[in-house]
Amino acid sequence: MARMTGVLTDIQVRHWIKAGAPVAKSDGAGLTFTLSSTGTASWVLRYRIGGKQKELTLGNYPDMTLAKARQLASVERVAVQQGVDVAQAKQEQKVALSAAGSVKELCEEYFERMVKGRIKRPDLVKDMLDKDIVCMLGKFRIADVKPVDVDRMVAGIVRRGSPVMANRVLTTTKSVFDYAIRRHWIEHNPAAAFTRRDAGGEEVPRRRALEDTEITLLLKAFNVAGPVFRPYALAVRLLLLTAVRRSELVLAPWSEFDFERALWVISSVRQKTGGKSGGQDFTVPLTPLALAWLKELKMISCGSDYVFPAKRRGVRVTLAPETLNWALAQIDHGLEHFTIHDLRRTARTHLAMLGVKPHIAERCLNHRLPGINDIYDRHDYLDERRDAMLLWDGKLRALDAASPVQCDAQGATVTV
Repeated sequence: MARMTGVLTDIQVRHWIKAGAPVAKSDGAGLTFTLSSTGTASWVLRYRIGGKQKELTLGNYPDMTLAKARQLASVERVAVQQGVDVAQAKQEQKVALSAAGSVKELCEEYFERMVKGRIKRPDLVKDMLDKDIVCMLGKFRIADVKPVDVDRMVAGIVRRGSPVMANRVLTTTKSVFDYAIRRHWIEHNPAAAFTRRDAGGEEVPRRRALEDTEITLLLKAFNVAGPVFRPYALAVRLLLLTAVRRSELVLAPWSEFDFERALWVISSVRQKTGGKSGGQDFTVPLTPLALAWLKELKMISCGSDYVFPAKRRGVRVTLAPETLNWALAQIDHGLEHFTIHDLRRTARTHLAMLGVKPHIAERCLNHRLPGINDIYDRHDYLDERRDAMLLWDGKLRALDAASPVQCDAQGATVTV
């Protein structure tokens, strides 16, 4: 193949990019290098067809080199000479691609490229994609989805009593179709005009915290539920006492616990931030009650590497954190609606009621301290947190005193 030459050189192109000023320089025969005011460097083929001036963007520099741009321009010029409007043909190709692709295929590609391996819980997004978006819109061609279709999908989620989920699905739907726009498959997002007012409404932060009598009723309800619910009863008790997050407890391996030193070191990668906030492990001081409950779980786990092993082998190694919600729904506690996460708020509230200083209580929950305190105060307050947890340990003993199962002074479980 003969070497293709023009008037431009790579040195000139790099110089213009470094200078940063918008330019449009011809390489001859319609091939033009352009640099926009925003710094986008592109190769454009300018041609005439049917008496009209047209442009076709070949690609961006440096992904497309000068040599490659000359080769592609040569091919496209041949097509123009044969009467093909190459810019129009390229647009029609995009339209054809969008028309052929389904929403199901779009969701599959979105998950693989934008979700999988990028977030801590990709399974939650996968559930929304499969159970809601694909279920309702999966058979549509991408370009055929209209706002009325999105509205119908979201309204159905609200009707089944899941307003919060409706908000989550709407947000995910917007993101999916934004991805389709970036892929040049559609020009407008059919979900763009919708807000939370059209879905589940604005979400108000929960403020539910259990009072003393409610804690006693909850513990009593689990105690009389029978041995099948004993692991769940212990999970609820440990969540109340330690104030850790549900997944941090349910997915915990025994290797994180030091019974001799009464410490539980939660790996940074298992925390809510996924280890991104400095990558620090979090040490939880274990009180006598916590140690007693963990030793009971050690026996129940029957040699498993995990505190809460899965009931079915081969599916997963631990219980799913959501299983606690199921257990809570099976217990006849008679309390006003509350969630597992409310136990964490309950612990924080009672620590305050016990006179624990705010910054100590916040660190008990592994919260960052407000303002610049978190930057300059690097103390972990382990001793102070242990004292705070011992106060909370004592109160839980008192609240549990009316239950059929109590703990002795050393934290051992005894039947009354």
